[in-house]
Amino acid sequence: MNISVKASENAIETVRSISLSVKTAEKSETVKINQEAAPPVIPDPEGHHYPLLTITTENGKPITSKEDYINATITIESRNEKGEIIEKLLEATTEIRGRGNSTWGMEKKPYRLKLSKSSEILGMPKNKHWVLLANYSDKTLMRNELAFEISRRMGFVYTPRMEYVDVVLNGDFIGNYMIGEHIRIDKDRVNIAEMGPSDTNTSGGYLLEIDERKGEPVWFETEEAKMVFCVNRPEDIPAIQKEYIRDYIQNIENIIYGKGGINTVSELPKYLDMKSFIDYLLLNELSKNVDGNLRLSTFVYKDKDNDKLYFGPVWDYDIAFGNINYEGCEITTGWYARIKAAWYQEFFKHAEFDKMVTDRWIELRSDKLSNLYPFIDELADKMEISQSKNFKRWPILDKAVWPNPIVTGSYQGEVNYLKDWLTRRINWMDQTLK
Repeated sequence: MNISVKASENAIETVRSISLSVKTAEKSETVKINQEAAPPVIPDPEGHHYPLLTITTENGKPITSKEDYINATITIESRNEKGEIIEKLLEATTEIRGRGNSTWGMEKKPYRLKLSKSSEILGMPKNKHWVLLANYSDKTLMRNELAFEISRRMGFVYTPRMEYVDVVLNGDFIGNYMIGEHIRIDKDRVNIAEMGPSDTNTSGGYLLEIDERKGEPVWFETEEAKMVFCVNRPEDIPAIQKEYIRDYIQNIENIIYGKGGINTVSELPKYLDMKSFIDYLLLNELSKNVDGNLRLSTFVYKDKDNDKLYFGPVWDYDIAFGNINYEGCEITTGWYARIKAAWYQEFFKHAEFDKMVTDRWIELRSDKLSNLYPFIDELADKMEISQSKNFKRWPILDKAVWPNPIVTGSYQGEVNYLKDWLTRRINWMDQTLK
């Protein structure tokens, strides 16, 4: 018996005609069966399309660990207004693992990349080390970028560079992400001296993260505020270097607390960069960032042969700007960082420092922070196609995701809430700092 199957498809009617022929020794017969074809592929709408990042892990292995890297390849391709690929910008081998704390437990995961060789990504300077931020609980997808923009306008020495991409992982579209710079010592990132374990000059550079979770092997706790400083860099830190930076940080805390009759007002500016300390406070008050209490996700650094400690770079603002339902951080009135962070509490006991903060806010509002709304609107417009596809993949616009204080039901509703929250917060700070 011989069996053959032939198929033809009417593209207009989307009907597939299948001919089934059966032939035996006695007779042959052909039966035609009409089937509905698969629906045609709907092209992307015209507009702004972010670059396409494609990640393929070795043997399609899932990424299940924050500690253990697995091998992968990545490509980044630019697209035109129709969503068509126009140029391959990068093809590279990499290692990839999970990253984040609370964000790692969410459905849409953040990742860490370690390329096999330093590469430029979307105009960002060459490096091996990159991050992918998912922004899952931030339904505007822009709170981190808004914080980075404010940081740039304030003039922080270094603000992490980020670019938006649409990501496909092992053939699965996983949504809108930010790809950008992992915070580390580098001439194009935190540009301070790198120190080896055998260096006899122990003055720097040091990159520290205030992190009460003690997320690095080497850490120390201050005596008064009980702030936990984790040593991010140098990695292999000998005892003599740890003792130096611990004593250095403790000395700053002693000055802040005025221990032993120290004149805080005259001494503190010698060891703490006042501009970054004040700007870090103002950014965290403006955004009412829950980590502004100087307990988590706060980076500071000290360079070689430089007596001053600098605050920054800023990091982790996806649940800031009203996107939180605890600690009163969704409320647009009232202070947070200045009453929750021990160092700032002591700082504001001095009228001279209080005036410095007020003067700096007035200066920023008269120029660099006079109007943030065009930035938000332009970003929302560029995000239109990408966010629509993101929320088809992750249909959460009508659901509460930790720690959302409200559910608006639409992307534009989320953007409107952010703008309204920011307006009310700025108005309160303008009325208070004058």
